[in-house]
Amino acid sequence: MVKGANAELASLSEDVSSVVLSLAWGSATGDGDADVSVLLLDANGKVRNDADFFFYNNPAAADGSVQLLGKTPTADGSEDRITLDLSAMPSGVERVVVAASRYGDARFGDLDDLRIAIADRTGEALLGFSITDAGVESAFIFGELYRRGEEWKFRAVGQGYETGLAGLATDFGIDMDDASEDEPEEPVGGAEPSAVVVEAPAESPVTVPAQAAAPEAAAARPWRPRTAKKKVTLPQTPRKSLAENDAWREELAMTEGPIDAVDAGGDDDADRKVVEHERTELKEFIKGLSADDIKSGNWFTKLSAQAMSSYTKKVDWQYFQERYEGVPADAIVDQRIKMAARYAALEGGLSAGAYSAAVVATLGSLGGAATATVPAAVATMMVDVAFITRLQLRLAYDVAVLYRVPLDLSDPDDMWKLIRVAFTIKSGEAVREGVVKAVPAIVRPVIKRFYSGGVLSAAKGLPVVGKYLLQKNVIKIGIPVVGVPLAVVLNRYTTLLAGRHAQAVFRNEARVIELAEGMSKRSQHPQLMLWVAWLVIMANHKIADDEALLMRHLVRLVREQHQVVDRQLADLVDIDPAEVWERIDAEPGNLSDILDVADRVATVDGAVNAHERAVISELRDRCRRA
Repeated sequence: MVKGANAELASLSEDVSSVVLSLAWGSATGDGDADVSVLLLDANGKVRNDADFFFYNNPAAADGSVQLLGKTPTADGSEDRITLDLSAMPSGVERVVVAASRYGDARFGDLDDLRIAIADRTGEALLGFSITDAGVESAFIFGELYRRGEEWKFRAVGQGYETGLAGLATDFGIDMDDASEDEPEEPVGGAEPSAVVVEAPAESPVTVPAQAAAPEAAAARPWRPRTAKKKVTLPQTPRKSLAENDAWREELAMTEGPIDAVDAGGDDDADRKVVEHERTELKEFIKGLSADDIKSGNWFTKLSAQAMSSYTKKVDWQYFQERYEGVPADAIVDQRIKMAARYAALEGGLSAGAYSAAVVATLGSLGGAATATVPAAVATMMVDVAFITRLQLRLAYDVAVLYRVPLDLSDPDDMWKLIRVAFTIKSGEAVREGVVKAVPAIVRPVIKRFYSGGVLSAAKGLPVVGKYLLQKNVIKIGIPVVGVPLAVVLNRYTTLLAGRHAQAVFRNEARVIELAEGMSKRSQHPQLMLWVAWLVIMANHKIADDEALLMRHLVRLVREQHQVVDRQLADLVDIDPAEVWERIDAEPGNLSDILDVADRVATVDGAVNAHERAVISELRDRCRRA
C-alpha cells in the first residue's frame, strides 16, 4: 500500500473478526528498537477515557478487544504483534490507531525498513505498508482501522510526531502523568517493605501490575497513563486484607490446591504455607516424569488430568454458593482472579532462584538425556511451570462454573475449550494444519527477553523449546511452555491477564445462554422460532461465534423444554427465505414472539447489519398481515 491508501478488510478475507498486526523495523547497529501502542477513538477522534490507550504500561483490554503481544521471533529477527478482536470492539469505538514510539533521544530516522502488516484470524497475510520518510520523529502512526457501516477498513497513515509518545497520546485526548525520570516510581499501592525490584526488559518492556491501592489513595490520585519507563516493584509477600475470612483458614488442611485455599484477601503466612504445600505436591508429580515426557509435552496431558479430576468433583456452582451466598457472580469471579494472582506472585518469588546458570546449561543437554532421567535443575524449573499451569486451569474452570457455563471435562471438546481459555489461545490456532500461527498470547511479552543469549543457544538444542516453541510447529508444546516465562517475575501479571480473559469469554457465553433461555421460555412457536433465528443469522452469509453459540443453545432448549426436534432444519445446507415466509404465512394468530426473537438474534453479536435489517423488515410486514 502507499501512504494514504485504504482497503476494506472483508474484501480481502472472509475471516477478519480478529486480525493480527505486525510492526517491524531494522537498525544498522542491530540494537535500535521502538515500542508499539494502540488508541481507541470515538467519532470525535478522541479516546473515550485514558483506559483506551494501550502501551507497555497498559498492554491489554479486559474485554479482549486489544492485546499487545510483544516481540515475536521471526526468520528475519523479530516483530511486535498486536491482536485486535474486532467483534469484541466496543460499539463507541470508531477508529483504532496503531503507532510506535522511541525513548529518550532516539529517532525513527535512525531505523530502516519501517513496516506494518495485517493478517486475518487464520494468519493469512492481507496487506502491508512501509514508511520511507522517517526523520526526526520519535513517534509514528503506522496505520489505523476504522468503521465504515458494518465493515472495518485499514488506512496507511505514516504520520510522525517529534514530541514522542506523550505528544501523540495528548493529541488524542489522553491526560498524561509523566513525572521526572529522576523521580522514583512508587508502587501502585504505595511503599511496601521487602519489595523485589525487577528491571523491565529493555527492548520489550512489560509492567507487572502492583497490588491495588487502598480506596482512599485511589480517590486521592486517579490513574493516569505514564509513558516513563522505570523499575517496577513487585511485593515479595502480598499485603493483608482489611477483612479476614476465618472460614477459609479452616479449609487449609483439606485444600485441593491454591486456587481453593483462602479468600483473596488472605493471610501472608497461611498463603505461603498453601503455596509451599502445593509445590511439595508438584515435586512428587515431577519425580514421576521422564525426560521424554518433558520433551514431548506429555507432562501437560498428565498434569491436566491430575489437576482437574478431583477438583471438578468438589468444585461446582453449589460449592461457591455455600461460601458466597447471595454474592453476584461478577464479584466472586473478581475475587478468585485476584486470589490466583496473589498465589502466582508468591510462588514466583519462591521459584526465582530456580532460573540459574544451572538450568540454562541443563536445558541444552536435555535433548540427549536418558528417557528415564530428569536433571534436578530442569525438575526445579518444571515445578514452577506446573504450578502456574494448574493454577490457571483451575482458575478458568472456576470462572466457567461461577457463570454457570456447562463444561464436561470428559468431553474432549470441552476440555480443549478450557485449555484455550486458560492459556488465551485463539480457537483455530491449534487445529489448522497442526501448526501454531503464534505462540500463546501471554508468553509473547517476555519471550524475547527469556530466550536470549545463553538461554536461546540452549533452547535450540531442546526439542520442546527450540523446535516447538521458537519454530511454532506444534501447539501441544505451546501449551506446556506457557508457564516458563511466568516464573521470571511475571507470574502475577500473566495470571491476572489469563483470569480476565476467562472472565470475558465465559461471561459472554453466560450472556448468550441467558438470552437463549429467555427466548425459549417466552416462545409460543418454538419450531418456527428456530427457522427464523437461523434465517436472521444467515442473512449476511456469515456466522459469528456468538450467533453459532446462540443457535446451539436454542436448539438444545427447544428440545429440552418443548420436546421439539426439527430434523429438516438440522439437515439443511442453504436456508431458503421463501420457505420461511411460507411457514410464517401458514401460522395463525399473534406472532409478536417471533418478531422479538428476530430482533434479539440480530443483536447478539453487535449492531444490526443491513442484511439482518432487511430480513426483519420483511418479517415484520408478514407478521402484521398474519
